[in-house]
Amino acid sequence: MAKVLGIDEAGRGPVIGSMFVGGFLIEENDIEKIEELGVKDSKKLSEKKRESIRDQLEEYGEAFLKEVTAEEIDELRGVMSLNEIEVKAFTDVIGRTEADKVIVDLPEPNAERFINKLKDQLPDRFGGVEFVAEHGADDTFPVVSAASIVAKSARETHIEELKQKYGYDFASGYPHDSPTTEFLEKYVEEKGELPPETRKSWSTAERILKEASQKGLGDF
Repeated sequence: MAKVLGIDEAGRGPVIGSMFVGGFLIEENDIEKIEELGVKDSKKLSEKKRESIRDQLEEYGEAFLKEVTAEEIDELRGVMSLNEIEVKAFTDVIGRTEADKVIVDLPEPNAERFINKLKDQLPDRFGGVEFVAEHGADDTFPVVSAASIVAKSARETHIEELKQKYGYDFASGYPHDSPTTEFLEKYVEEKGELPPETRKSWSTAERILKEASQKGLGDF
């Protein structure tokens, strides 16, 4: 019986925290069962509903997870783009499965080119595997919705742990969120550096450090 793998990511763009790639592998005949759980794009679910579904998913299939830390992202961005980092993380998850079909939420414009990038980094045994890559696949395919829940749940847990660690509610960790930038600015002001979980190669982080440095020079 064919096994279908869904793949999605959470935390591609934030300035704080890791990126997570989630995978969910299920027998094709069992996909209807997870659809009945109410899986849909994790962004549209309340946290309570998402966590409830996450707890039930592994009754029907197998969840896979790849964490790419802020430090790893910064290091890899010295030699590759964020899209290439994502391909590397996707193939890490795919390579750990025995999938007959892989459905991916497409992170770039050209599906065929993206699929070829994945295949180039995968073992030969994936040569005969069917690949589908579509924009909005987390809405269209329940197995990708399940993968989205796996990734989003891991990221939310990670962010909550960081808030506990620093005793500060910095909201989402994305650059557009003012509590996020305020937290980083205050941290730099107090410690003279960014928290270790910051993506230092992000323009927001670079700006905060630069402004703190200029402010420091202005004190003399």
